[in-house]
Amino acid sequence: MPSSWKWAWTQWRNKRVDHHSRSYETLLRPESQAIGRYMQINPTQSEKCLVCHAPAATAMPGGNYQRKDGVTCEHCHGGSEFWKEAHSQSDWKQKKPEFLAKGFYDNANFRLRAEKCAQCHVEIDHEILAGGHPPLQFEMVAYAQLMKHWNDSEDRPSSPDCADPTLWSIGQLVGLRHAASMIAERAGDSDYQSLGKSPHFRDRNCYNCHHKLVEDGLRQARGHFAMSEIVLSVLLPGEKASLSSAWEQLVAAAGSDAASAERRAGELSAAAAEYSRRLASRSVTRSEAQMLLSRITSGASTLKQVRRFSHSSSPSSNVESVDEVNLPWWYTAGTPEQTVLSIQALCTPAFDLMGGTRCSGGKGIDPDLGKLIDATDRFRYDPAEFSRLLSEIHRKLFAGE
Repeated sequence: MPSSWKWAWTQWRNKRVDHHSRSYETLLRPESQAIGRYMQINPTQSEKCLVCHAPAATAMPGGNYQRKDGVTCEHCHGGSEFWKEAHSQSDWKQKKPEFLAKGFYDNANFRLRAEKCAQCHVEIDHEILAGGHPPLQFEMVAYAQLMKHWNDSEDRPSSPDCADPTLWSIGQLVGLRHAASMIAERAGDSDYQSLGKSPHFRDRNCYNCHHKLVEDGLRQARGHFAMSEIVLSVLLPGEKASLSSAWEQLVAAAGSDAASAERRAGELSAAAAEYSRRLASRSVTRSEAQMLLSRITSGASTLKQVRRFSHSSSPSSNVESVDEVNLPWWYTAGTPEQTVLSIQALCTPAFDLMGGTRCSGGKGIDPDLGKLIDATDRFRYDPAEFSRLLSEIHRKLFAGE
């Protein structure tokens, strides 16, 4: 990889690689315009959309920043008036500490990097979701690979192995923190039992047809919790029971009252934040990455458990019977997707740091992983097939076949 100071700008400008540079253009697509019409907003002007697709940036004197630039360097690194010129010079690495003190955001810190990404890639305005925005999935390693213009070994030269397992572990806990924070915010909203903030929701209660906001947040958080529980079982084993207890208390509270749900979600968010801070001070070793991967791929009976709706028609009536009607069509969003993304993030550093063939090609798991992705499809989720394929991947990786 070229030196990061030579690579970043070119990488960002390549819209086929870094989606940040085309995030504003997404708001011009027919799907986005349809959401805007339903919500009675203009996606290219409303802060509901712009806050993530084209957030305001500090314009340098003489600069030419425009909203249509989408998510720019400044949104991830801070206002560029102090660091832009220095960042393009070959001695940037030596100068970097000076500019961190001036406000350059330290994305070399894995926890801070995950926090920055999760601000937009985990928490989502539920009104936008109800308007048709797709549900969010967040996994740090997968996201980074799509737009990587840096080399983590430059900042972590002492790491004995690939940095990805460390970033993955911290990212899962940060994802859980933000998902829990979103639940707390929804539960604390005095109007959380309806969506009365926008004109198109004022005259009706959405829960005549749809799920509750807090339950929706739990579904999104569940995937991060499942992975975070595995993270702690390997890296902070003494804390696993505490995290599990905090989750169970939140799930129980969500079915009782808003105040309890808000309090329990806040407690879970705080716990996840503390665990991510503790992990940020160390690196995950190759053997630990193998342990993480082993526990993920051997957890088929637990990870496949996703509630799904079903429907049937009576031969003597035109009435359709629907079970679990409160579940939306994206009912698989969460644990199955996080499982697939986690295998992709951990497999190579766990077994093939130098690019061997154990996890790709030949007798590797690529064909099985492709089938696992198909089995996770939101429209055709097959828990039995998902479980079978996950067990097969575990056998191939950990039984020497």
